[in-house]
Amino acid sequence: MDIKFENLAKIDDILKLLKRQQENKVEKRWLNTSETAIYLGYSKEHIPKLKNSYFIDGVHYHKKAGRVLFDKYELDNWVTASVNTINPREIANEILKDLI
Repeated sequence: MDIKFENLAKIDDILKLLKRQQENKVEKRWLNTSETAIYLGYSKEHIPKLKNSYFIDGVHYHKKAGRVLFDKYELDNWVTASVNTINPREIANEILKDLI
């Protein structure tokens, strides 16, 4: 193994750069479908089912230029919400039943 000792002196500079990069890191708020699947721990195929059943357009996700972007903060709220909350689609169906 050929180690060039002059490169060892660069390790401190590299560590400083990495530390500065971590300090300036901006956490991503808007996630695409693949990122949402990874973030929530579901399969990529299951995300549209969640979107259609539980997520509210304009709250949990937004459609922009043909893409669906999920709001990470609202997904966090959805995950931590009480299990006893009623599905928004169920609420809408109940209201529609009363109107018809």
